[in-house]
Amino acid sequence: MAPLEVDAFLYPALNCIAVGEVLPGSGRCQLYSAEDRAEKACGAILESIADLALRQTPFRRVVVSAYDPPLTRAGEVSRVVAYAARGLTPEDEALLRRFVEQGGTVTASRFPPSYRANASYYIPAGAAAAEVAPAVKSRRRFIVPGGWHQDDLLLTPVEFEGQILGAISVDDPRDGSRPTPATLRALAELARMAATSLSRTEVRCDPDQSLLRILAEHCMAGFLVTDGDSLSYVNGRIVELFGYSREELRALRPWWQLIHPDERAMVLHPTGEIQRTGVRARGVRKDSTTVWLLVRSYSLQCLDRQAHLLDVLDISDQVQTEELLREKAMHDPLTGLLNRHYFDETIHTELKRSQRYKRSFTLLLTDLRGFKRVNDQLGHARGDDVLQAIAQLIRRTLRESDWVVRYGGDEFLIVLPETAAPVDAVAQRLRTAVELWNREHLPELPIALDMGWATWTPDRPCTIRDLLEAADAQLYAEKQRQGLRP
Repeated sequence: MAPLEVDAFLYPALNCIAVGEVLPGSGRCQLYSAEDRAEKACGAILESIADLALRQTPFRRVVVSAYDPPLTRAGEVSRVVAYAARGLTPEDEALLRRFVEQGGTVTASRFPPSYRANASYYIPAGAAAAEVAPAVKSRRRFIVPGGWHQDDLLLTPVEFEGQILGAISVDDPRDGSRPTPATLRALAELARMAATSLSRTEVRCDPDQSLLRILAEHCMAGFLVTDGDSLSYVNGRIVELFGYSREELRALRPWWQLIHPDERAMVLHPTGEIQRTGVRARGVRKDSTTVWLLVRSYSLQCLDRQAHLLDVLDISDQVQTEELLREKAMHDPLTGLLNRHYFDETIHTELKRSQRYKRSFTLLLTDLRGFKRVNDQLGHARGDDVLQAIAQLIRRTLRESDWVVRYGGDEFLIVLPETAAPVDAVAQRLRTAVELWNREHLPELPIALDMGWATWTPDRPCTIRDLLEAADAQLYAEKQRQGLRP
């Protein structure tokens, strides 16, 4: 009798775990016997959970195991019948494989109640009984005070209806820290997914009831499968991320309107490194707001049509944190102006733009005459207040396109794009603004702006260093005219 066949769908790494293997070139699956099907499904589940644990927790080594028979708390012995490992050296994995092949056993004592943490068991170094010790010990040394030790254990049992079907064991955290509540919650969710899937190895041929569907629906990542310009499958996480119902998503044409136009090309046609590591893209929600996503794309052959699986992870918090760090790195913490690092990183881009379009720009270097007396007579705290006020005054006096950089101490560097010499009108406007502020807020201590500038022009090109030296020389001359020492 010809083998039964069902449509192959969803994740290639898990494709048809509930029914068999993909028939070459057909995009369909051949069913195995119930016994073979259960064994292959179990292996695929362990592999999938190991991959997810590596991606969703900070640990670099993962071992996910299955027991037969399941353990209870009564203390009986169970064999480790299958495992999936990530991050082990070939020697360590060979050691683990021999342990399983030689009938290695475990007992419920490897989950001591006194070390329970959330749904896991965190057992510090030296506290574990001999039978709890890992088959493969970490070789990595950790130096974070009060952090992770190479002999620490973190085990998460895969429990279903009072029985332990297996366990997730992790170690070697990337940052060397002890497990956080967020990490423990992620491991608990992975254990719950594994328990749900392992408890249903006797599956029907209906793909909607497959283990793959169960895994996909309970995963923290979003999954969607394309069929031309429409979607043939979306999991619950996609519904949450985009704010559409499943029916609305399946009716959406074309489906790629879910992706921001600026990133669509990379998502629809991933190549090379992008295909391996994923691409950052903004997802467009039903209410037109956006969410930052990490998107990986995998090719699928469904029946006679080409399709793709998109693995979607919400990285909005990560992107927001990176933007905040970038903002802090480019701005002066006292005045809020751009800092010297930003100038050094960006001014060459402005120079190239001016060269390309043959337009001038000017660097204007200033410092506050009389500012030392403010610090000496009123204190540095008052001096900081004055610097903040003058910085914002300069910013308000200039165009939106001009840069204002705190160059050091009481020095400000101003970049005036598409501005040629002379810049006397700009300089006078700045001097007047500071003079008026001084009369109103600090009349007892006169302060003023000294300035020097230099202009880059297409007919007399020079380097940024040349411009800075010329502006500094003019500032020096300005101070001499005022009878001041530089």
